Amino acid sequence: MNEVPRGVDFRVLGALEVHADGRRLDLGGPRLRALLALLLAARGRSVSVSALVDELWGPAAPDDAGRTVRTYVSRLRKALQPAAGTTDLILTRPPGYALPLPPELLDVARFERLATAGRAALTAGRSPEAARNLVAALDLWRGPAYDEFHDVPSLAAEAERLTQLRHEALQDRIDADLALGQGRELIAELQALTAAHPGHERLWGQLMKALYRAGRQADALRTFRRARQQLLEDAGVEPSPALTGVQRQILAQDKALLARQDEAPGPLAAGARALLGEGDLRTGRRQFEIAYGLAERAGDGPGAAEAILGLSGLWVHEHRTATGVHQLRTRLERALSAVGPDSPLALRLRVRLAGEADYRTAGHDRILARLRETRTAGDPVALAEALSIAHHCVLGPAHGPLRQSLALELIGESTRTGRRADRLMGLLWHTVDLFLAADRHAERRLAELELALAENDFLAARFTTEAMRVMLTIRAGRFDEAEKRARVCAELGERTGDADAMGWYGAHLVAIRWFQGRLPELLPLLDDLVHSTTLSTLDNSYFAAHAVAAAHAGDHRAAAGSLARLAGHGLETLPQSSTWLVSMNGVAESAYRLHDGETAARAYELIGPYGQLPVMASLAVACFGSAQYALGVSALAMGKPELAVRHLRTAVRHNLALGHWPAVAVARARYAEALLARGFPEDAETAEAERALAARDAAAMGSSIS
Repeated sequence: MNEVPRGVDFRVLGALEVHADGRRLDLGGPRLRALLALLLAARGRSVSVSALVDELWGPAAPDDAGRTVRTYVSRLRKALQPAAGTTDLILTRPPGYALPLPPELLDVARFERLATAGRAALTAGRSPEAARNLVAALDLWRGPAYDEFHDVPSLAAEAERLTQLRHEALQDRIDADLALGQGRELIAELQALTAAHPGHERLWGQLMKALYRAGRQADALRTFRRARQQLLEDAGVEPSPALTGVQRQILAQDKALLARQDEAPGPLAAGARALLGEGDLRTGRRQFEIAYGLAERAGDGPGAAEAILGLSGLWVHEHRTATGVHQLRTRLERALSAVGPDSPLALRLRVRLAGEADYRTAGHDRILARLRETRTAGDPVALAEALSIAHHCVLGPAHGPLRQSLALELIGESTRTGRRADRLMGLLWHTVDLFLAADRHAERRLAELELALAENDFLAARFTTEAMRVMLTIRAGRFDEAEKRARVCAELGERTGDADAMGWYGAHLVAIRWFQGRLPELLPLLDDLVHSTTLSTLDNSYFAAHAVAAAHAGDHRAAAGSLARLAGHGLETLPQSSTWLVSMNGVAESAYRLHDGETAARAYELIGPYGQLPVMASLAVACFGSAQYALGVSALAMGKPELAVRHLRTAVRHNLALGHWPAVAVARARYAEALLARGFPEDAETAEAERALAARDAAAMGSSIS
């Protein structure tokens, strides 16, 4: 099978698309696209030239159609080059061509894997797991499969097969929802589905169960009569034993049709189980949204409060768009007005409102005030939530000791709440804190967290631990492995429903390409990411990455523009968020490459107090080495080589302590440059030795330094 080197995604569940490094490739005209679709549908098997001719032209094929196919293959290979790297994805394999791909790169393969896992979990009675996998499978669909190829016979047949699998997965997902206690929430969806597919008895049975569970027994029986009449008129058959069995259960008022009490029925309980039991943000949001709507319509203030607290999620600022931010705030405020002002629910709502407001301004005064309030209120759940939210609001480089105390207090408080999610979040936060502080025991804490997750998975925490493992793989200089792990990590984040899935994937790619000396390759991706609605409102790091990439590419105009946008009203106005130090590192690097001494001097002043820290993005998901490096290149840009020598020599030592071998190589190269600029008698010899070490290490990792 071909080794596909980059973040590549082939998509046929909708219009045909190929993405590489976050950019959609131009695949050419209709027949080129159809040829690629035929090769993808073959799943790595060789498709003969004659079969391709038949599919593309049918009986009207021109005499030279075989030669045209070979020309098309050559053009496709060129179009796919950004995804292929140094190899050809399309192989010549007699009697034709093949496109072997790892299954995870094709959306159809991912869909089938998730749908099969969902069906297996449903059969085994693991309803939450089934629902999670089936929702993830169905979310891969963007439209009809092979949407544009209705006139290509084999693709039309494959599209029909996949449509049937999609329909079966949808019915499995509804069964999982029923098993999780839903009823009323499914009625509208099932009414539409039975109207569209009147011959599918399973859907009629599901609708009958949902109606009965919603207290509409008569409607459930009328639905059976309507289904029977439809089957007789359309096919001349009576309902199957399975459907008549549901009718008999309703007539007998069989308690088995009701939500099982030990399953804690209803969307509110299902949301809590997904969010707090499994760390499944996507399923939790879906269930809490349903629960909120039901509570609002019923005038259930406490129910609406519980639902909107759940809908807020585990993290702060999970809702990134302007609409999402303001809708969440409005709902929280409305819920607060509907519960007793002295109730535990009201306290939890005030905590969440304070955290969301503080995070958007990189502040923490309001949430720390609420935290003090919860410490005296006696509600362990409110205190645990306040500790975690407060921790998320103090991720700037100056907050290390405070963060660690909050994380350790949360671990302790989890024994009072009895909620496993609180213990895992405490462990997760403490792991992040140790990495951000360059603590030698950070990996020990990460191993402890991974052991806890191995016993019982928690998706949100596992996504973060996987992201940290990608960071450590980059530190080790294993770039190919890191890129593969980053891809898998991003898919896990998407499946979990984490808003940072693509942002962290971008951070991984930036770190990999940065240390490979290939950052300019990401300029198209960075053009998109700087304006992505999935990024935190405080994340300015992609402007900095864009400035560095453009400067590295020699486009000084674009680099200066990005740097100016970042600096804006002054570098000192940038919020000290979890990506602030990464942003400042990018400012220092781009100022160095642009010979911008003034900007470099300001960056030097701002970074100075944090020179002992590693430059890490977000929750320790990407590391760019010691902050001493940023101080050193700033000093070079300022024309102060003696100062640069001191910082870069320290950067080498710090990066060695981090085990960050790519950063060691880059720091050695800049250290050599600083020595030559200083020009002491012994500096040339020392610089040559450092340069040789840097070149040797870079070559061993397959990277280059420029």
